[in-house]
Amino acid sequence: MDLFLGPVKLTVLNKSNQLVFKLLPSSGYTKPIIQSSAHYKCHYHTTNNLPPVNSYQKKLTGESTDKEMMPYNWHILYGNGEIVINVDYLKQNEAIEELVAFVNNDKKEINIWIKPTTQEALIIDPLFQPLGSLLMVYLAYYTGGFLIHASGVTLNHHSFLFTAVSGTGKSTMAGLWKKAGADVINDDRLWLHKVNGIWHMFNTPMVFYAQTPKKSKIDGIFLLKQSKTNELHQLTGLNASMRVMANCIQHFFNQEMTQEHLDRVLDFTTNTPIYDCGFKPDGEIVEEIRGLMV
Repeated sequence: MDLFLGPVKLTVLNKSNQLVFKLLPSSGYTKPIIQSSAHYKCHYHTTNNLPPVNSYQKKLTGESTDKEMMPYNWHILYGNGEIVINVDYLKQNEAIEELVAFVNNDKKEINIWIKPTTQEALIIDPLFQPLGSLLMVYLAYYTGGFLIHASGVTLNHHSFLFTAVSGTGKSTMAGLWKKAGADVINDDRLWLHKVNGIWHMFNTPMVFYAQTPKKSKIDGIFLLKQSKTNELHQLTGLNASMRVMANCIQHFFNQEMTQEHLDRVLDFTTNTPIYDCGFKPDGEIVEEIRGLMV
């Protein structure tokens, strides 16, 4: 089975009789939307004894504060030229107790070892949470791009990216544009990648709904904030770029990775207009933004 995420071709190889793959969020991602620039083989295993990670150094940890919304803790380790993703599942009724994934970019190989809590068949999407989300951060990095918390829309040959912290209006803005006839690329997370020297946004498999792959160039970046009136102000300079970068997904842990990520964000933001965007939740903001393109 092959899945296609932006510029990445991911060949899924089942090495376990217990695993059964059922495409849910990933169901639309079985055909490429652009020519793949990297091909990774992804081997899935089940075991009662996970490979040891003692020789790897722990770099990052994401701890759950709500076991219902986030029923796991995740850890990023590094060593031997590999990134290791380790996930501990917290709820007793979870079918998986723990997993370890070894990402070797030099070999273009990913080995995922899953420790199940049962001997019954384990039915999963290959990009189940949080493995899929964490993998995409590093696959985007290794292929010259990055992920950002943002919604994206395209209408009448113009495309816009709306970014903000959770709960500030990314999905609301996407909904307003959809009512106006726009195509929504995604309403929460975008994969940014250069195509023929131009930054494009791609959607990614989401947990709660399925999409077909979409992409578009980006004509403007809008930093959202809630407001009683619609306000649009163009921003320039390093501060504007850093405000965009603050909403990027940045699970990086050494100077080289951080510098490369910074360089890409600066390249994107210095070549794309940035606007401060306070807005009311109605269609007026759509027309005001469209007016910028006249």
